[in-house]
Amino acid sequence: MADTEWKPLPAGLWTLPAVFMEAGNLLLEAFMEAGVPTWKVREKTSDPLKWNMIAEGTADSFEAAKAAALYEAETVSRKP
Repeated sequence: MADTEWKPLPAGLWTLPAVFMEAGNLLLEAFMEAGVPTWKVREKTSDPLKWNMIAEGTADSFEAAKAAALYEAETVSRKP
């Protein structure tokens, strides 16, 4: 996942800073929610408009939220 790039989430729907990336069948998000750096990892389903929540959490900083999302996505992708 080292070659993936974070892209901005639409302003107005998320409090900035807010970014996402797609890595294989996973969607990673990092954003501010009520002033708290938050991250989520979702997995694609057969319905292109729906995603299953894999993991979510908060962090001490926005960069830490991005790192946590990446770590969780790498952990999920290693599972058999």
